Amino acid sequence: MVCIGFDIGGTKCAVSVGKVTGEKIERLGRVEVPTGASAKETLERLAPSVEKFRDEYSVQKAGISCGGPLDSAMGVIGNPPNLACGWHDFPIVEYIQKRFALSAKLENDANACAVAEWKFGAGRGTTNMVFLTFGTGLGAGLILDGRLYEGTNGMAGEVGHVRLDRFGPVGYGKAGSFEGFCSGGGLAQLGRMLAQEQLQMGKATSFCPTPADLDGITAKSLAQAATAGDPVAAEAFRICGE
Repeated sequence: MVCIGFDIGGTKCAVSVGKVTGEKIERLGRVEVPTGASAKETLERLAPSVEKFRDEYSVQKAGISCGGPLDSAMGVIGNPPNLACGWHDFPIVEYIQKRFALSAKLENDANACAVAEWKFGAGRGTTNMVFLTFGTGLGAGLILDGRLYEGTNGMAGEVGHVRLDRFGPVGYGKAGSFEGFCSGGGLAQLGRMLAQEQLQMGKATSFCPTPADLDGITAKSLAQAATAGDPVAAEAFRICGE
């Protein structure tokens, strides 16, 4: 069986095509684009690749993963905090079915990842497991008693809301939340906080030599600095890890 997958993220969106044979899955191709301000704009940028994959591999089905909240039964994206308003309340299943003539199914990205890891990856053979997404935001998918557990509204694994500390980077509008400490956006906040402390003491870091550089700190620039041996950048990852 060959299927197309859409991955909707706050920073980038991707389309991939994969072949499932027994308990193995093989990725045949993948293309990504930056996430735009609207769903239609972004999906149209992916359209040439979708059509190429569909025609080349005679694909009839597509799966869509996206951060919640969403309505998987209705195939509608809700109002995920890491997506612009142009994505909110977007009927993505209906759009993909009509635009690309593909049967489609929408699922919370953490749940989709949990099932994939359970079926094909590190979770194979387990009865209970948790999958954590660590991207622009943070989410979790739960496999309990050998099945995906979604809860009443499909958000059973949304642990990013949990407050880990009274103070800390902000996620879901909540200082010190799990998402604040453990996400790409949260790492950037940690980097800015630590760099600002250094600047106030008259010191500079490799990833933020002047106050004007504070807004340009990202998880990627922080990771590059930590890999190169910057102790302040490494401290941000230590805090996140803890």
